[in-house]
Amino acid sequence: MTKTKSNKKKPKSKFNYISLLISIIIIILVLMVNEFTAIRPIMWLLAIILLSINILYKIKPRPLNILIVFITLLFLSILVDGLISISFKRIPVFSYSVTRSNNIKVYNAVGLRIWQCDKEDYKNLIVDPFYQNGYLCNADDIDVIESNSFLNTVVSDYSSYKNKYVKIKGKISRKIGQNYLEMQPYENSSITVNGYVTFADNITLRAFFKKETPELDHYDIYDEITIVGLIKNLENNNGKYVIYMDETKIVSNINLNGFSIAVTKSNTCQDKKLLYNRGDKIIYSYCLEEMIIKYPDNNYEIATALSSNKLNLEDLYNNPLEVLQNDQDNSTILKFSDYSILICDDTLSKDVIIGSKNMTFDKVTCDIFTEQE
Repeated sequence: MTKTKSNKKKPKSKFNYISLLISIIIIILVLMVNEFTAIRPIMWLLAIILLSINILYKIKPRPLNILIVFITLLFLSILVDGLISISFKRIPVFSYSVTRSNNIKVYNAVGLRIWQCDKEDYKNLIVDPFYQNGYLCNADDIDVIESNSFLNTVVSDYSSYKNKYVKIKGKISRKIGQNYLEMQPYENSSITVNGYVTFADNITLRAFFKKETPELDHYDIYDEITIVGLIKNLENNNGKYVIYMDETKIVSNINLNGFSIAVTKSNTCQDKKLLYNRGDKIIYSYCLEEMIIKYPDNNYEIATALSSNKLNLEDLYNNPLEVLQNDQDNSTILKFSDYSILICDDTLSKDVIIGSKNMTFDKVTCDIFTEQE
């Protein structure tokens, strides 16, 4: 009579139960500590090793099996750590780097980061899942640096700026869309309209935003702006330096509360002159040398104010002294103290013509839609 092998499962030893219990206790203790310290990931890795021993108890411990179990548990640990950090605003155990700047700490982990705006405050942490946002703390806590001062010293003192959040105030030398701007050293000019200055191109601060920033639509070249961001890199291109700033955030506001208009009449009144094409409206000037929009902080030519969204065309229509209606169509002239605005019949034309205070319907012509339009 032949003997058959027993199919009974091998019972777990006391060591397995004890190691499982120890692993759970270690992980709980690690999660209770809400500080960045090397002992936390070390203890968690120890717990992973003990859990691996439990899992491998009934499996032949080949190197590949050991590697698969360890990597799986490590992946699950990072996932659990991230979920706990997001849900309970805790400092991640598996933070791979910490960015320190003034009184701020930023803990970078896989798929998230945690902002500690006061290094002594561990309760009011800010969670940024998937690195979606730029600077998240109060920018008032960082001292502002004038762009000329920063750009003149950053190359020689780069080590003190690298991987630090800085707040820079200066003039925009270039802007593309809602994601990108540049600053360069500048000298003031005798021409002050539109904030005009003369830029140097020996060094450039190139600032990138994490996502589209609609506030940028109100800024244009020569406008003063204050931004805060992380200094990431320094590049030398044939003696011309580029400083890269990431996670940029605008912390200034253009004062557009109230404006006045100053016009200079032209000595000669010829054809109307194109100022700005908005798409649905085309704005011209007639018999005017210039038209300046004056805000509390800066003065802008009307074309610049319109193109940078500082001024809405319809804002010019407010509070006329007199309104004249054309008998031939729906064109309207709004009379102001120093100028007039002709709003052409919008069923026939896109034109809006800003002219002298004496402008009349018969002195200017609205361009009529073509059949293609």
